[in-house]
Amino acid sequence: MDSPAFNGMIVGLVVGIVLMCIGLIIAAMRKGASAMNQRPRRIQYFMAWGTPDVILKAIIRFAQMSGYKIDAIDEATGRMVLSDSASMTSWGFFYPIFLTYQNNGQTTIEVGIKSKLFQMGPIVTRHHEKILNGIRAALMSGA
Repeated sequence: MDSPAFNGMIVGLVVGIVLMCIGLIIAAMRKGASAMNQRPRRIQYFMAWGTPDVILKAIIRFAQMSGYKIDAIDEATGRMVLSDSASMTSWGFFYPIFLTYQNNGQTTIEVGIKSKLFQMGPIVTRHHEKILNGIRAALMSGA
């Protein structure tokens, strides 16, 4: 097979695989602590009864049971970053979580999402909703 179309296809395939490998390496090298310092553009929040330290412990248990990695924790400020690994549809995400105690005994839980490389579209929304609903369910069940 010595046709120009076949050779072009092989070159394109090799270039695509090389770029994908570079992207995976970059995504694997990113550290979650950077996501804790600056709030991401995409963030959702909800309220829950309890103090930030109790809620932080429940989120840690949820992360350990659900397969999320705990990249950074700052108990004093009520911040933490969870992450997941790359998959067939994404480069992986960081999930910065910010806890703010309210005077009425509730805590505001803000869950953000930031791609480890770049990502847009419904995949981001699906991953964001998955972790948000998981944390909400863990807090409701008292896990």
